[in-house]
Amino acid sequence: MKNFIFGVFVLLFFHGHLYAQDIKGKVLDENGLPLPGVNILSSTSSSVSDFDGNFSINAKVDEPITFTFLGYVTLTINAAENMSVTMKMSSTDLTEVVVVGYGTQKRTDLTSAISTIKSDQITKQPAFNALQSLQGKAAGVNIIANDAPGATPTIIIRGLGTAESGRSPMFVVDGVITGSIANLNPNDIESFDVMKDAASAAIYGSNAANGVVFITTKKGKLGKTSIKINSFYGAKSILNPVEMANSSQFVTYFNESRAAIGNPDRLALNQPYNTDWYDALAGTSFSQGNDVSFSGGSESVTYYFSFNNYKEDGLLEGHEVARNVLRSNNTFKAFDGKLKITQNASVAFTKSTPKPYSSFTEAYKQAPIIPVYYPDGRYGMSYWNKTTGLPDYIIGAGQQGGRLNSIGNPVANVNFQNEKNKMMELQGLLQADYTVTDWLTATTRFGATKSYSKTRIYNDIRGRYLAADPLRTLTDFQNAQNGAPTSTEFANNSLSYKDVESFRYNWDTYLTASKSFDKHNFNATVGVTKERRNDVYESFIEGYGVPEQENYWNLDMASLNYTKVVKQFFQTPTNVLSYFGRLQYNFDEKYYISGTIRRDGNSNFKKNAEYWGTFPSVSVGWVLTNESFLSEVNNLDFLKLRAGYGEVGNANVPFNATSIITNPGSANTNYVFGPNQDLVFGGAVGSPATNLTWEVTKEINAGVDFELLDRRLSGSFDYYNRINTNAILNVKPILNSPASQNYFDHGGEVRNQGYEIALNWKDNITEDFSYSIGVNYAHNKNTLENVKPAYDGMTGGSLGDGQITKRLQEGQPIYSWWLLEADGVWQTQAEIDANPHIGTPQPGQLRYKDQNGDGVIDDRDKKFYGSYIPKFSYGINVNLAYKNFDLSVDGFGAGGNKVYNGLKGTRVDAGENIAAETFNNRWTGPGTSNTNPGANRDALSSSYYLEDGDYFRINNITLGYTFKDMFNISRLRIYGTAQNPFLFTKYSGFTPELNNSGAPNETAGIELAAYPNIKTFIFGVNLEF
Repeated sequence: MKNFIFGVFVLLFFHGHLYAQDIKGKVLDENGLPLPGVNILSSTSSSVSDFDGNFSINAKVDEPITFTFLGYVTLTINAAENMSVTMKMSSTDLTEVVVVGYGTQKRTDLTSAISTIKSDQITKQPAFNALQSLQGKAAGVNIIANDAPGATPTIIIRGLGTAESGRSPMFVVDGVITGSIANLNPNDIESFDVMKDAASAAIYGSNAANGVVFITTKKGKLGKTSIKINSFYGAKSILNPVEMANSSQFVTYFNESRAAIGNPDRLALNQPYNTDWYDALAGTSFSQGNDVSFSGGSESVTYYFSFNNYKEDGLLEGHEVARNVLRSNNTFKAFDGKLKITQNASVAFTKSTPKPYSSFTEAYKQAPIIPVYYPDGRYGMSYWNKTTGLPDYIIGAGQQGGRLNSIGNPVANVNFQNEKNKMMELQGLLQADYTVTDWLTATTRFGATKSYSKTRIYNDIRGRYLAADPLRTLTDFQNAQNGAPTSTEFANNSLSYKDVESFRYNWDTYLTASKSFDKHNFNATVGVTKERRNDVYESFIEGYGVPEQENYWNLDMASLNYTKVVKQFFQTPTNVLSYFGRLQYNFDEKYYISGTIRRDGNSNFKKNAEYWGTFPSVSVGWVLTNESFLSEVNNLDFLKLRAGYGEVGNANVPFNATSIITNPGSANTNYVFGPNQDLVFGGAVGSPATNLTWEVTKEINAGVDFELLDRRLSGSFDYYNRINTNAILNVKPILNSPASQNYFDHGGEVRNQGYEIALNWKDNITEDFSYSIGVNYAHNKNTLENVKPAYDGMTGGSLGDGQITKRLQEGQPIYSWWLLEADGVWQTQAEIDANPHIGTPQPGQLRYKDQNGDGVIDDRDKKFYGSYIPKFSYGINVNLAYKNFDLSVDGFGAGGNKVYNGLKGTRVDAGENIAAETFNNRWTGPGTSNTNPGANRDALSSSYYLEDGDYFRINNITLGYTFKDMFNISRLRIYGTAQNPFLFTKYSGFTPELNNSGAPNETAGIELAAYPNIKTFIFGVNLEF
């Protein structure tokens, strides 16, 4: 009995040591600061450290427990009571995992140029589109802002290599290839990996000539459910408003212009109106966003759910965009972890009410003496009484009237546009990874994107008719309607609906093998992928004479007096079949070599000889700090050299560029062969480019990565030289006629070469004060080479008034500025008579330089003035943390380019307004100015309107304060953000950072109908439970 009692006593005494119990402790970094978010794993459970580094996990004493945290060395130690765990930083960012296409790699193993931007750099400033937050974060990745609501910034990686084919990079979201990330919630993003060189992007073949942007979204992590809530509210206004001439200045300018040409008509000095059209058109607008996410998981299941609501108003009245996004990312493991199923799904609902950006141009040009509304409530128009000199549209007996200009009322233009868009986008991924052996994994995944959009446009035809001329009456409209009862020109209104459906998918299947033998390490991937894109269906229907009340806008109620317009459009989808492979090898983590090859077959070229394309790459690396001769060098923690060569393609040729397209309804009839070799009666719409094939970009890249001074200073340097050997051009036929159409052909080569530098410094001054500074700089030279003689000298850059501004010329950047050189201002008539000139200029007008000395000013006197493409760009990112305060400042700049001020350079009438600066610096008589012309119309395209495009913009200042563990909230942060508060530039327009959608031979680099940059002031809150 005694032995039994003693045995029970011993068992009770040692119970806590023999069986699992709650092990508690704290995780710290090397400086003794707490580490939140550390993943902790025992044999039976998992946990995550809280904001103060505290943790609790169920484990046995002396059982091994593993601690993992990104950027820190994984640590495994035996469990004990009241543990204090210190984790050491790994080789900073060099040990992070980077996406390389159909796989991942440690950054230390990379032999190519890939930039990574993490979520904490993305979400510190709220944005509708995540690309906006990337600006200035990666060298060589030029993000050109577009501040219109719901708009997508332009991204150019390592210069512009194509004229007509697609210029955007390839976007891949968790393995799903997509054409846009406009509907991706920025708070769902874990990281961006930007593949900048051809060696890294060649695994994607014909999609990758413009680079690849791989987005990894957030996933659940081991541990209890984490709840995060983010909310913000912001107010917006124009960042860099242009001061326009007021009524007094405009009258003076107008009268001077009339006097210069001997016209007796004058405006009265005292005007009844002084309209600031920008103030009338654009005011302060607002944006707001709310986001909530739930995440967590166990060894077998992880989950991440989120909901995002975002609403943004534009500067124009009634311009709104609202978006709701739901996301579900889940993983499931089975068969002892050998099988892993990944399911990602998102659905986005977007509503918008677009407004015409041309109103900004109208606000620039419309005269300030014109009212927004006349006293009778009708829209003010540019009428004036030439007898009284006042802006009256009622002309008395014996008086004369006219129009100051042909510009409409900007406010009316906005109010009359009644358009509503709705869109739903579904994106999903289903992926299975099966571990066949400890060195072989099989993966198959299917990713797809399906979108639906519906656009409704109501056009108040009668209202526009009456607004165009204040003298018009309802009786006038009714008489016109009775005179042409079936003409849609005089229908009361029109209502149209446009539906668009699109679908694309990619199905990837591949094997990944990873094996090591002594110091030899191998990794190989081989697979096949099927992609289908541009599967588009459109339908359009328009009716006339619907009821005026919006509740009754229905095409079934359209008037039967007018024929409905019905159109349908089916776009033949592009199908791509690809085979790819990659082999990576390193010896003793010192010497690295990687090679990829991809073979693409693309249906765009099914009628051409080169249906298939092959895209190889090879790259090497050498970690010098793993060599014995550098291992003991003080303050040198890491040094790696790398170099690579690759080839990538661009298959984004214009739709049906290789096929004959006909219009059966065309009066210009021809017999042409249809898709089934049957004769189709109709007019040929376009000329087929049967020799069109891939644009192929070949690139070499050499770089170095380093870390110094106990890893406080890190950085990289890259040099690249890339050439597009099959640049596609939009060519006008040599034997041109009014009925001829441009066609596409390979016309030259485009070379981009340059270098990139990135430096990062981080340090802790005290236990409470830490900071980091990141800077990057990129320089790029763009050159057109080996242009076909027939295409050398093609022009472009139309201003819409018959003037052109660009020319395609071998040895110059692609479509460079080509203009007359403004050589001062004519001072006297005698000076004009004694020198070469064009037309019949007046004193005070610009004079142009006779470049070839033939005594005639014409196109042969035009010269090149560089490019709209920036030669350099740079970014700076500063982060400070003191106790519970955090401060971040980001800036971005670009320059070395020229921008054409189209607002100033397209004045076609003296009755259009001018900037106050133009008025104040004008020529007013001989000797007053030899730089700025007087009040004379001179709309010839010249260097006078070309300005330096250099700028630097502070795009983010954020100050936050964090409260810890209050009211059962583990983290509460409040913050204030100023987005784009300061712009430093000499450009006289709204912004030199022009996000033009036009091609290089069109409006790119010309400020016309551009949406102004805006500044936003935001207050927000972040909560974590």
